[in-house]
Amino acid sequence: MLTIVAKEALLKGLHAALCSITLLLLSLNIPLAIYLLAIVFAVYFIYSLSFSSPWPARLIAICTCIYAVLLCGYLLAQWPITLTAIALFPIYFGLMYTLSDDSNITQLNDSEQEKGNLGSDLGLPDRASLRQSYETQRKLDPGPAILVVIFLEGVEQINRQLGREFGDNLLSESANRIKQQLHSNDIFPIPNGNSVSRLAHLGGLHFAFVCRLARYEHLHEQLIDDILQCTLQPFFVGSCTLEISARASYVHCDEELGQFDSLIACAYLALDKMPGSSICAYQQSMQISQIDQQMRLRELADIAINEAFEVYFQPAFNHPSGEIAYLELLLRWPHPKHGLLNADQFIDDVRLAGLAMSVAHFVIERAAEIAMALKMEDIQVPLTVNVFGPEMFRDGFLDFMEHVLLEHYLQAGEIYLEYPSALLEHMDKKSQSRIEELRQLGVDVGIDKFGEYPITFNRLANLQIDYIKLSPILTQLPQPQGCDKVLIDMIAMQQLRGVKVICKGVESEQQLVLAKKLNCDAIQGHHLASPMNTKNLMSWLHQWHLQRNR
Repeated sequence: MLTIVAKEALLKGLHAALCSITLLLLSLNIPLAIYLLAIVFAVYFIYSLSFSSPWPARLIAICTCIYAVLLCGYLLAQWPITLTAIALFPIYFGLMYTLSDDSNITQLNDSEQEKGNLGSDLGLPDRASLRQSYETQRKLDPGPAILVVIFLEGVEQINRQLGREFGDNLLSESANRIKQQLHSNDIFPIPNGNSVSRLAHLGGLHFAFVCRLARYEHLHEQLIDDILQCTLQPFFVGSCTLEISARASYVHCDEELGQFDSLIACAYLALDKMPGSSICAYQQSMQISQIDQQMRLRELADIAINEAFEVYFQPAFNHPSGEIAYLELLLRWPHPKHGLLNADQFIDDVRLAGLAMSVAHFVIERAAEIAMALKMEDIQVPLTVNVFGPEMFRDGFLDFMEHVLLEHYLQAGEIYLEYPSALLEHMDKKSQSRIEELRQLGVDVGIDKFGEYPITFNRLANLQIDYIKLSPILTQLPQPQGCDKVLIDMIAMQQLRGVKVICKGVESEQQLVLAKKLNCDAIQGHHLASPMNTKNLMSWLHQWHLQRNR
């Protein structure tokens, strides 16, 4: 192999030789040779500027050799010096092909090494090395084994806030801590240069190892617990003390016929399907769920929203008067195979399919139509819509709401909108201003599933909303000792601020007693009234008013 300097010197010399040959042919005044040489020049320069793969180099080299043979035959009776000069052509382009091919192979090898050896900076073997080790060890010992994938959380945020240098150092220290926990001989060894590792870097923030279970059936659980505990301890990077966390998923190596890449995909799937869990065990139902979701996405791609979806209504009742506080609009999908689906079962698919705003507009327009129909029946009941999340804060939503209210002659307090409590963590000033603008239009705004996600006391005391709906998990029985007192104080604080508190998900008489004890403003649940479609709603409302007026 030639050195880089030798290659550059050779290329310069060959270019000079090609220029000399050109001048020689021009001086001989041979039209055909000049014409053919012009074609070769054009092809060569296009090649040298554009192509980088080996097969164009081979094609051009072959064409050049054929051209040289033909030109030599044509000039055979001509001047011997010319024939000698022409002989340089196959040599020149052959060397060019060789150099280019070597360069391409080197580039391809470097690219493969960069893609597959992402863990080299951490001193860890890569995914390909883990695959090779896995296949070798499984042939030697096909007994029970577990593939474990570790995902580090919090490193990306440190990259954004403190810089990639801090993130890289943190990633390196995290990898070292994980390696220190993997000292068991039941973990598959992975060749790593002149040494052996038991941990592989899959790329990014994912690491993996494989352990046998022949001697210790729950070895993977102990290892995962040790890894999660060690990553929770603070890291000292530079002059900063940083904290991150880790999540782990595992899959039995007997799954997916023991195919390594399929096992890795299953471990990733478990992490995705259980975002709130620190330890995620893969189950075949996850694969089925993913296939079902893919089918739903294909169905949603061609769906007609006005025809496919239906709206149901569930009333809530004021406490203690018993009057109807509002009707909650619930989105339903009468699926031809899976039956009537709740919004929680497909709303994420709707967002993935890019239909979130279209569905939001459909639901609000249906709510406005029903509200106007109720007014014509002389029934004064507000409607609340709860399928929303980030859609409420998008550009254009405020204008849409203003248009709907004017078109259906709706007054202040006749339409409620609510967003899930999960959005509180990401609420910025712009979102808060959007909420205030909606309230100025006369739309009451509330928070659904309050209590499912943590919230600071400062934010709790400064919520700019009209009502909150307690999550059913807060009223599940039996309750921890003293929990009811905490809820009573929290509810009283919100009521003092003019915020109504609604107890949602009351499914039994015991929960109804608890809701009344908490002194909530309104109560909602199947124990009081089940969701109804539009036709059944109107008849139910008339019957309910008749019974109340007796």
